[in-house]
Amino acid sequence: MRLEGTTGLQTHMREFEAFLREHGLPHEVATPFYTAGAPLLYLFVGWRRVLEVVCKPAAVWLYRSGHALLLWWRLRGLMARHPRCVVYAQCPLSVAVAMRCVRFPDQVVTMVVHFNLSQADEWIDKGYIAPNGSIARGIRDLEQSVLPRLQGMVYVSRFMQNELIRKVPSVQAVRSAVIPNFVKALPAGEVLEAAKERNLVSIGTLEPRKNQQFLLHVLAQAKSRGRVLTLTLVGDGPDRGALEALALQLGVAEQVFFAGFSAGARAFIPGHQLYVHAARMENLPLVLIEALSAGVPILAGAVGGIVEVFNEGVEGRFWPLDDPSAACDIVLDVLEHEGRLNRMGRAASARFKAVFESAVVGQRLHDFLLSRP
Repeated sequence: MRLEGTTGLQTHMREFEAFLREHGLPHEVATPFYTAGAPLLYLFVGWRRVLEVVCKPAAVWLYRSGHALLLWWRLRGLMARHPRCVVYAQCPLSVAVAMRCVRFPDQVVTMVVHFNLSQADEWIDKGYIAPNGSIARGIRDLEQSVLPRLQGMVYVSRFMQNELIRKVPSVQAVRSAVIPNFVKALPAGEVLEAAKERNLVSIGTLEPRKNQQFLLHVLAQAKSRGRVLTLTLVGDGPDRGALEALALQLGVAEQVFFAGFSAGARAFIPGHQLYVHAARMENLPLVLIEALSAGVPILAGAVGGIVEVFNEGVEGRFWPLDDPSAACDIVLDVLEHEGRLNRMGRAASARFKAVFESAVVGQRLHDFLLSRP
């Protein structure tokens, strides 16, 4: 991916790059997006768009192989100039490329685990490849092959550490550390006009995996009980039209503000009373850490690494993702006790500073990466 963007992976890299830069620590960012590779990149993008119409699995193959080629072209030059470098890869495919570029015995390849279970599952969830098709098998085979050969692994959650060891037992021998995602605190400033005096906010791509339709059903439940709550959805994606139609069908369309894509999405969080999250599976979502940094309590499902972000009843509440009525009970219970809401907000800020603040966690990550196997 490019360094700039809205995904958790990109936020992780930007935050770490900013930490390194602020502390004067030598580093370079290598991506497939650079001037010399631009003509080939445009060619790949053009062919991929054609293949997405006629054969989605082929489009996935071209996406992965094309970006891998461009990354190899960029990385081989950097690694040739830095015989003692540490490569901090962001996915198994990047690991495979980096291992091809190793030229000196002191070069170390490490990786952070961003994906939930496998990168194949992410393409399957989007409907691009079949669960047991050749592309999915190839992605899983690559992961099985390269991960045990790493010289270091960073897990952002204990959940993902346990899951990956269960799937690929041989990675247990790889030097590793659990180091959570992290962000810098937002500078104090005015609340966005679109966020003032609103109840709930949620940030993420509008897609099935994020389960935003659940939030609309919770709004409808509250309205049936005489409580008209507002919801801000920040992000865009393939589900936007369906979500707008569902909001209209449930009679809550006027309560929902579709903010669309925003490069500075986290700025929407302050001003809202609660951050709400409905994804059915997550590794360690950065957006929840951003909510803590803003002192906004969280409602989310107790799935994946989310249980490592906040404590039940302290910085937020866990809610059921299959029962909008029960979830509505929790929302109203929190909102109707202003003292409890304020205590949760203060606890959220305190937990962020102790566990997820960039200055603290960035140093831990840097120290781990530079400690030689």
